[in-house]
Amino acid sequence: MKAIITGMNGTVAPYVYMELENRNIEIIIWDRSRVDTDSQKSVSDFIRKVQPDLFFHIATGPVKWLDFIAKATKELGVKLLFTSSVSVFSEKGSGPYDPESVPDAEEDYGRYKIACEETARTWNPDSIILRLGWQIGSEKGSNHMVDFLAKAQKENGFIEASSRWFPSCSFLEDTAGVIAQAALTYMPGTYLVNSNRKYSFFEIAEFLKKKHHAHWNIRETDSFERDDRMVDPRVEMPELF
Repeated sequence: MKAIITGMNGTVAPYVYMELENRNIEIIIWDRSRVDTDSQKSVSDFIRKVQPDLFFHIATGPVKWLDFIAKATKELGVKLLFTSSVSVFSEKGSGPYDPESVPDAEEDYGRYKIACEETARTWNPDSIILRLGWQIGSEKGSNHMVDFLAKAQKENGFIEASSRWFPSCSFLEDTAGVIAQAALTYMPGTYLVNSNRKYSFFEIAEFLKKKHHAHWNIRETDSFERDDRMVDPRVEMPELF
């Protein structure tokens, strides 16, 4: 089995790459410096040349790029998986969110992800769309929760963490496992991927402090109150702790 993956300079794709390797799937990395993303012909020709079974679109890029990918994968019979975000829901709202919750983001990133979802569904109705929460890794210098906490401590000398905020989040390894399994076995549709069943951001930060033996000064606050958790019984996801 063969797969194309985008987004290898990001946070999630490298973990998906490792997961696919462990499943003995051949992986072709999309190199934007070598394959034009602004041309339907270039996109289609590349996918046709590789002849993948699966396409993992994890990169952040123009909606038009996904438009080209969705059209080509539909035409060539390639299963398309696109990673979206909990950010499709408004920051003014509150969850928990389920598969029937309607995306209503007002912020630019959330609206971008909504546009991507609509594009994937329009041009490849067989797409699998996974809405991800905040990822938890361990390395510094990447866009995940541990790095955020470490930077906050370094910049401020302390970390403010609300005990009334319940984020959607999961460890990168668990997310990668679900992404790979979804591409292999899920039916077309939109799925919500989250490991946090009951913990506040303050509790999560305290757990990560102990896990990483970090010298963080975490201050509990209650000034920010929101429930961003996503719930989807169709997704088998390990609980956070």
